Amino acid sequence: MKRALDWIALYGSLMRGLGGMNSLGISDRMRYVGPCICAGELFDLGGYPGLRLGEARVVGELYAILDPQVLEILDEFEGFDPERPRESLYLRERTDLIDPPQMRAWVYRYNHVPDARARIGSGDWRAHLHSRSGT
Repeated sequence: MKRALDWIALYGSLMRGLGGMNSLGISDRMRYVGPCICAGELFDLGGYPGLRLGEARVVGELYAILDPQVLEILDEFEGFDPERPRESLYLRERTDLIDPPQMRAWVYRYNHVPDARARIGSGDWRAHLHSRSGT
């Protein structure tokens, strides 16, 4: 098994079963490690969520990055340009996870101020999608 080069926490459309990772063709270049929790607030931006700094908890999935090119693909998908961070839709930042403890991972943080009414109280995008669709 390939050794992880880095770690990333995903909390939205790229989580397992939501189709995003397969559409990007990167599922074989990352390995699912398990569930994770990071500090922040989650917002419903329509077709995808946005994570902002905050004291609440956001539910996600931790992945081992096996191929360094994955970050370039994800940066493009998330609208992050390291040369122009102010204009980026998201910023890629390292963060300390709440769970698993003592784990540091990349996370994409929404780079704009969302409507406070769009806050997802549970911090769980998958559960929010189910409640939004009524299933």
